[in-house]
Amino acid sequence: MKKVLFVGMIFGGLALTSCKKDYKCTYDLGGVEVVDTYDNLDKDEADSKESQCEVLGGDWELDL
Repeated sequence: MKKVLFVGMIFGGLALTSCKKDYKCTYDLGGVEVVDTYDNLDKDEADSKESQCEVLGGDWELDL
């Protein structure tokens, strides 16, 4: 029974972790196209960087 609870706790913990993804922001700076890449961002970090990208007038997208 203890093993079943232990395994359940491990799967429960994994279910609560978020996936990290790669993103890129493309914007124009004085006639030069700039591409900033961001690796392994969680949702909160990605939302923050997306806001910064939009302030620069850039395009925010998932980097595949």
